[in-house]
Amino acid sequence: MKVSISKTSVIGPAHLNIKLPNQDAVTSRKSKGRWAVAVADGMGSRDLSHIGSKLATSLAVSACLDNSEDISDKELITDIYIRWLDGLKDKNIAPNDAVTTLLVAWGNSKGEYRYIQLGDGVICSSTTNHSIPNDDLFSNETTGLGLSKKFSDWRIGKGRLNRINGGLILMTDGVSEDIEDHLGFCYALVARAQSESPRAIKKHLKGLLQNWPTPHHTDDKTIAVVLINE
Repeated sequence: MKVSISKTSVIGPAHLNIKLPNQDAVTSRKSKGRWAVAVADGMGSRDLSHIGSKLATSLAVSACLDNSEDISDKELITDIYIRWLDGLKDKNIAPNDAVTTLLVAWGNSKGEYRYIQLGDGVICSSTTNHSIPNDDLFSNETTGLGLSKKFSDWRIGKGRLNRINGGLILMTDGVSEDIEDHLGFCYALVARAQSESPRAIKKHLKGLLQNWPTPHHTDDKTIAVVLINE
């Protein structure tokens, strides 16, 4: 089973106007039959959140691929958090100044995947929204690396991609909050992507985010699409 990942991030009009950097970040990598992708949204009220988000996505992807596939969720999350804190320390940045959400998915060539999420944003396939709580215990209220101190703040789970469910999307809230039907959005995007080349997919994603149809939208926007072809 072939797995491909397409991704893009665009700066929001509001940040562009006042010459702020894009506070979103996205990273992906494939290695030895495994893949990992992460998106993050730095908290706008923190001066160095753009550094926190970029560091988070890079280190999360590395942690997913460095560790064994069967590592526990708690062990992986702890590893990511420690790497992030150490990375900030090397840059003399306080965690409170670099707060960021983090959404991560990783898997193998069989279509099996796992995911973790801290803070806002959505991870979904065309059949399942992984970011909708099953009970009242989970809430995607404002939190992130640098704020969260509880394992229970994280949303965790797993799934499998197949012919019916052929893609997985990760998106920051600059995208997800403007969409009412996340499953329909995912289905349409994945269906189109499956008939296009990687270059065409990336061009379509960038055009979609740059010409976002919601009036007066201001936020940075980031999306990653994981596709399988059996």
